[in-house]
Amino acid sequence: MQRIILSWLQADKFFKVLALFATFIVVYLSLKRPGQESSSWTFLFFRQDIVLHFSCYFLLTVVYFAALFKHNSAIKTSFSFSFFIGCLMELLQLISFFERTFDLADIAANFTGSFCGILLIQILFADSLKE
Repeated sequence: MQRIILSWLQADKFFKVLALFATFIVVYLSLKRPGQESSSWTFLFFRQDIVLHFSCYFLLTVVYFAALFKHNSAIKTSFSFSFFIGCLMELLQLISFFERTFDLADIAANFTGSFCGILLIQILFADSLKE
């Protein structure tokens, strides 16, 4: 199974397009005007936005790794890109134009999601990573 995944990761143009598309989705969802919240929910005592931040940046890190798989520093670069985008989106929310609010808990969730994505990658591809 791991050989199939490794051969699939060689199709880097697909993952680069996917990474670009995922980045645009994250930027849009982070900066769009907030809508009417119908009901809020929690998952294991975490607010819904914390769960969404964690999930989003976890997946974004994995997609960046897939896009940069052929590079020597794919792990470091994918983590850096996803965490930088997360911090930048939170800092942009300080601008009143976006009608969003800055939250350090969101940055912590972004970091945790990115870090867990890297951990998963290191566990799954321990023998094939070049770093």
